[in-house]
Amino acid sequence: MKRTRGFTLIESIVVIVVMAVAMITLSSFLYPQIARSADPHYQTRATALGQSVVTKMLASKFDQQSDDIGGVERCTNLSAGNAKACTLADDLGPESGETPSNYNDIDDFIGCWTPNGVSGCKDLYTLVSSGEVSNYQNFNVDIKVAYAVVKSTQMVKQLSVTVSAGQQTPITFVGYRGNY
Repeated sequence: MKRTRGFTLIESIVVIVVMAVAMITLSSFLYPQIARSADPHYQTRATALGQSVVTKMLASKFDQQSDDIGGVERCTNLSAGNAKACTLADDLGPESGETPSNYNDIDDFIGCWTPNGVSGCKDLYTLVSSGEVSNYQNFNVDIKVAYAVVKSTQMVKQLSVTVSAGQQTPITFVGYRGNY
């Protein structure tokens, strides 16, 4: 009797089914890992962007009414003497005619910032790279500034910078700028 070599149809189908189950199992474990492999890169870039924006803001003066070097002439919420009144909490934001290149106090930066200024936001590139296209194409920055402490002898503004990138978890930075 002559013996035939090869696989039967049933054996071939069983192998195909086993391979399909193995591929589904393998891809279900690997795909989430591949998707998360970019997380550290985005987090590092978001952190660098956030720290850069916070540093730029903290280097600005406390209020439009304060002098540039601090100390000599500060604004106040008191109406005594020759001191100028600080900007009211409802009026925080850029003064008319100011652009990101000449923002001079921390509340000028308030608002949302996106690449090329889409969706009614300001242009992120003017904030981080003087208008040139940068490597922060998928990043959004939301900046809030509010008075944190308002006393006759102590005034502090709290700034909150939230950086988000696509589907990544937003990172929020908080800083304080005193009136001195």
